[in-house]
Amino acid sequence: MPTSDDLKQRLNSAATQEHSEFAMALLVSEVIDAHLDAQGTKQQLEALMAPLAKLSSVGVQDLLDCFCRAGFGDHALERVDLSHSNLQWVLAQRQGLPIALAAIVIEAARRFGLTAYGINFPGHFLVSVQGDVVDPLTLQVLQRQQFAQKLSAHEFDAVMQPTLPRLFGLRMLNNVKIQYAQAENWSEVLDVLACQLLVETVDLQTQAALHFERGDCLQQMSMPSQAERAYKTCLEMSPSDEVLLQAQQRLRDLEFQDKILH
Repeated sequence: MPTSDDLKQRLNSAATQEHSEFAMALLVSEVIDAHLDAQGTKQQLEALMAPLAKLSSVGVQDLLDCFCRAGFGDHALERVDLSHSNLQWVLAQRQGLPIALAAIVIEAARRFGLTAYGINFPGHFLVSVQGDVVDPLTLQVLQRQQFAQKLSAHEFDAVMQPTLPRLFGLRMLNNVKIQYAQAENWSEVLDVLACQLLVETVDLQTQAALHFERGDCLQQMSMPSQAERAYKTCLEMSPSDEVLLQAQQRLRDLEFQDKILH
């Protein structure tokens, strides 16, 4: 089902707001499920946090213990599907992708005055709570040597910066897009790409790469004219050298196909 204009506008708005990770994750959940009970999902979060409200003060370990007692922690996913990015399902089943779990941990931490933000770590999203690096999947506090061995000092410093809401939204939507692409559901891939373009309003290279993906998706849907426009839009947006060369090649291929047909 195509994402509504209202939802797209809310995604665009959330991308520019501070501390909007949970709101962004909830909107991505609506992209997956148009009938999502957003209010019910918020109530699930409130119920999860209820034991913490009884404490005079809440520390990092209190937060993690609360999640563990509620059934979260160390649920390795045998396979990944769309439900693992849907907060309503994640809160009900106590498992999901690390970034979806991270949205819940970050929101709960902030509700109790803890400083928390997402860490856009390659391959596995992490969370910083009061300066501790937490794996949202296992709910364990990590030491640097457990996760940073493959990064240079410069890369490590860059990755450890707080993840901006738009980048948080892009990564969540990318997980959804991958699921649709694996199922060859190209109309849904196209819809998610439209959402990503509304979330990414700053970085031209990322926008260019998304338009390039649109072109490839439209080709899969046998829509060459629209694909051509997408590739040309990509080229107008200062793409990286790699995307530039690929987009130019796609346009040459389309031109060649058109000559054959005529």
